[in-house]
Amino acid sequence: MFRQHVVHSREGDLLCTPEQLVIRSERHGHAHVIQLVGELDVHTAAVFEDELKRVECTDAREIIVDLSGLTFIGSDGLKVFIHANARSRCDGNRLRLTPGPERVQTTFETTGLLSRLPFTAAGVASLVQGPLSRVQVVVSRPVQDWTGSTR
Repeated sequence: MFRQHVVHSREGDLLCTPEQLVIRSERHGHAHVIQLVGELDVHTAAVFEDELKRVECTDAREIIVDLSGLTFIGSDGLKVFIHANARSRCDGNRLRLTPGPERVQTTFETTGLLSRLPFTAAGVASLVQGPLSRVQVVVSRPVQDWTGSTR
């Protein structure tokens, strides 16, 4: 799968930048929804895992991770789901994943994880009803990290 990286012009201008990850974490009644928007990669997986573990410490009976906003998932993101699924199996099978776009789902299928992780056919809207309380976390690296230089 092609992933857009930093591109510079000859003058050193930044023409495009890596994606950031937005994590929206919402609670309603017995369900907690974590929506991911952007790229889940080596630079953003740890923050997502921290939020997921925070939610796992709550009394939510269901933890739903909505992948519909993901544009890319790397091996570090896949590892987060493998570990979360293992923790969930020991904790009442609370984890549910709603499918992402085709290119994200293809990554799960290619790695053999599609059938091993708790994906649901239902969308988030049908799993959670009513108003949600929301927390939003935005993860992005500083511009210096994008270019790999210390200008």
